[in-house]
Amino acid sequence: MFNTANCPVCTGSGQAMAYRAGAKLVNMEFPNRHAGPKYFARCGKATWIGLYKDPQGNSVGPFVSKATRELGDITGDIWSDVFTEKFKCGEGPVYIDCSSTSKDDLDYMMWGLVQEGNTGMLDYMAAEGIDVRKHAVEFMQYEPFLVGRGIEIDQHAETNIRGLFAAGDPVGNFRADCAGAATFGWIAGQSAAARAKKLPAFQSIESDSYARKRTQLYADIMKRKVGPDWKEANLALQQIMSDYAGPHGRSETLLNAGSTYLKKLKKKTSATLAAGNAHTLMRSIETLDLMECGQVIFLTAGERKETRGKHVRLDYPFTNPLLADKFLTIRKENGRVHMNWRDRL
Repeated sequence: MFNTANCPVCTGSGQAMAYRAGAKLVNMEFPNRHAGPKYFARCGKATWIGLYKDPQGNSVGPFVSKATRELGDITGDIWSDVFTEKFKCGEGPVYIDCSSTSKDDLDYMMWGLVQEGNTGMLDYMAAEGIDVRKHAVEFMQYEPFLVGRGIEIDQHAETNIRGLFAAGDPVGNFRADCAGAATFGWIAGQSAAARAKKLPAFQSIESDSYARKRTQLYADIMKRKVGPDWKEANLALQQIMSDYAGPHGRSETLLNAGSTYLKKLKKKTSATLAAGNAHTLMRSIETLDLMECGQVIFLTAGERKETRGKHVRLDYPFTNPLLADKFLTIRKENGRVHMNWRDRL
């Protein structure tokens, strides 16, 4: 509910719209998990200048004995599972200790956290009298999210659908952080502009059957006086994804069950969802888009019959070396789903 890294851009709408248009999605089966202060799921983990320690005050990583702005504790970046693993084995929680960080570096850290949009967390800490020089802050690994999983593009930022370009967080085969978004955002803009010069003037889409169908769906949601709102639907979706495709492990039976439940949820949601204004209508559409992405995740996670990275198949615990340089793509054409393996370029 917006308490997530990269919020609000990782709503899945970019991936879902491209998928409905026939574009290929890639790497959707791999969960992407961020980490940071517990219950404040925002970006800025790497901005913290301190040492990750267990409750006894022992460092959990071997990299540095004193954190500085030039050389922070990178344990949380290269081993983000440490917060979950220490918790599960009873050796947690894991805290970040800034007591030995210099005042100049702390001032720099606080400035950086403001620039990254962490003002809500900083305001809370100020209101509660939390001083990072005196109080250790517990860190955790967050739930999976979609940034960096999604649309496949070429060197011109174009998808397999001619004239459809993408960049940034919804892209699945290039860096989706700020640097990647800025670089391919520029390239996408240039590519789209060059193509637009060769096209005739834009025509009305009122006669398009797909546009009419989507318009009717949105109108129905707005007209309903009684029905569940987007928050109820979103929480139900989160529960299904966590239970049947979560980071704890996946299997054929779990994925099949989750896919079945999600199909029923999406059908019921589309028929009953109610929104009272344009804002909640937008959130409702985003929730339906996330359900579409969830269905794609169930399909691709079922197709990748191995364990690789954070994609853990309990029924296929090994990593298949034959898939080391392979990407799995998925697209929809005329209502049919197509999944294919391609070489990683």
